[in-house]
Amino acid sequence: MLKFVRSTLVAVAATIALGAGTAQATPTTALYLVMDGSGSISNSDFTTQVNGYVNALTTFFAAHPAAYGEVAIGGNIFGQNVSQFFPLTTIDSATELAALNAAIAALNPGRGGISTGATATYAAVNSAANALLAFEGDVEQNLKLVIDVTTDGGWNYGSDPAPLAYALTHGGGIDAVNCLGLGSNANCSFVTGSGTNFGTVDYDSLAKALSTKIAVETGHEVPEPAILALLGLGLAGLAVSRRRKV
Repeated sequence: MLKFVRSTLVAVAATIALGAGTAQATPTTALYLVMDGSGSISNSDFTTQVNGYVNALTTFFAAHPAAYGEVAIGGNIFGQNVSQFFPLTTIDSATELAALNAAIAALNPGRGGISTGATATYAAVNSAANALLAFEGDVEQNLKLVIDVTTDGGWNYGSDPAPLAYALTHGGGIDAVNCLGLGSNANCSFVTGSGTNFGTVDYDSLAKALSTKIAVETGHEVPEPAILALLGLGLAGLAVSRRRKV
């Protein structure tokens, strides 16, 4: 009998230890990447964009290892329609980061199977918001929820994304809808009053700008004047009001 009790206690202790060792941390920030895949982006530029995302994420976590376990990341790609390429996942280790980067790399050249004939920014932002709010409900924690858009133009299909972005960040449960423009024709004006317009960069500069942008969005880097100049930021655009959740 004593032998049975002892073996049972050992088994229970091992189970508890295993559970404690494999439990996933609860993040403080959930970041949803919204990538433009419309046909106005050439195949070569799209390849550069994909590589820029992968390099930016790798650089961000290498520079800020404390972000592991603190940040959940998901993403979609949009053209005339929207396709999620990675569900919101807490990036606990290099394993999750590698899975995220693999999902991004797999977008090239097929662009996730989206229709590339138009730019439906509203649908992409709305899909991102739904995913973020559902994730927050699942973890049952009050998270910082950020939508991170990169685009090479303005919306030309569906509804105007500006009223949606404003509504989401003024009582709609989202902390910020931010945008980084790609190329001289990019239009991020739809985020006015709802987040930060991080200006525009060329495709070759995307990796550095996006890595810095993610660091700022997740609270791992305070923007300095040199960074603001690099990203084309205005100081007035940096103030993002924290919403109240009930």
